[in-house]
Amino acid sequence: MPAPRGVFCLEGQWDENLTDTSSVRPALELLERLGYIQFIHKDVATVAELDYFLDSWAKKAYSDFEVGYFAMHGESGRLKLSSRQIVPLHHIGQRLEGKCGGRRLYFGSCSVMSASDTLLKDFLKLTGAELICGYTKDVDWLDTAAFDVAFLGHLASGAQKDLLTTPHWSAVTRKLGFRILYSDGRKNSR
Repeated sequence: MPAPRGVFCLEGQWDENLTDTSSVRPALELLERLGYIQFIHKDVATVAELDYFLDSWAKKAYSDFEVGYFAMHGESGRLKLSSRQIVPLHHIGQRLEGKCGGRRLYFGSCSVMSASDTLLKDFLKLTGAELICGYTKDVDWLDTAAFDVAFLGHLASGAQKDLLTTPHWSAVTRKLGFRILYSDGRKNSR
């Protein structure tokens, strides 16, 4: 069996309640235990933390972590690290400018991918990412958690199309408003 592909996950603060234990980490651990991925998981609540971990991920030492997974609240073209820290995609694009060749970026965040085609294409061009994907509408936590488990293993191996074209997952992606834009101009909107 080939070595599992790497997923680099930045997870925002889902709730201001410090006792809240919501996290995507158990899904990542499941995929790792099954041999589909290896992962790095970091919590971010501030722009400084986000920038630090993005800069770290861009280093050659982490080139095997080809999937960037942003697990946090979102809105059109913006990520919510916390209720007080909101970052536009352009900020992330500038931070990763030219550093994402061969990488795939997954915004596991409500509505981020509802941004304009121009904004998303500019982001792709700026970062050099192979593709960006995520949700175009507000989605349910449980629905996306189930999808993430299935999708991340395929995305890490570059076989996302194999999953998305099956009748079952095609219906799920339509329900979730899932969208992919590739650097070569292809689209896979649901």
